[in-house]
Amino acid sequence: MQSPRSRSAAKKSPPVETADEKKKTLDLSALQQTPGFMIRILQLLNFEAFFRHFQSLGLSPVEYSILMTVRDNEAVTQSELAAVLKMRLPNLVKILSVMEEAGIMKRKRSARDKRAVELSLSAAGQKRADEARRLGETFNEHTLAPLSKPERAAFLQMLTRLVEAYRREFARGENA
Repeated sequence: MQSPRSRSAAKKSPPVETADEKKKTLDLSALQQTPGFMIRILQLLNFEAFFRHFQSLGLSPVEYSILMTVRDNEAVTQSELAAVLKMRLPNLVKILSVMEEAGIMKRKRSARDKRAVELSLSAAGQKRADEARRLGETFNEHTLAPLSKPERAAFLQMLTRLVEAYRREFARGENA
């Protein structure tokens, strides 16, 4: 006769549910009609893809934005850059300091306004910006791949119109 312990050991354990089996599909139909929700989810997914795509350069989305903006705008100041990237100046300054220490960014006092600091790329920064631009082109192509060429252009135009509308609205609020 088996002992109670050996009988229980002989019993089969209940099946263990995997994480995938525990997941259930949630109804997001109401949220999918909300632009803010869809924009935020797209941003998060896009950032995940961005980090994978730019892994070879070790660039974050904000560093990429800084490189491209400084490359394309002569004598841009830290304050102007912070405003356009919607960043707090102290946070931007920390990132710029790291980029300057890495030999990518140069800072100098502005000739136009002695209180302002202008940014430019070093030779190494220009090379990095060129590499980032090439990666950015393939990343953008991949990002927009589910859309036809006319849809891509329309999508980017619509995003630009929405951004500009918000900027005008906020500017009116500041002037009120």
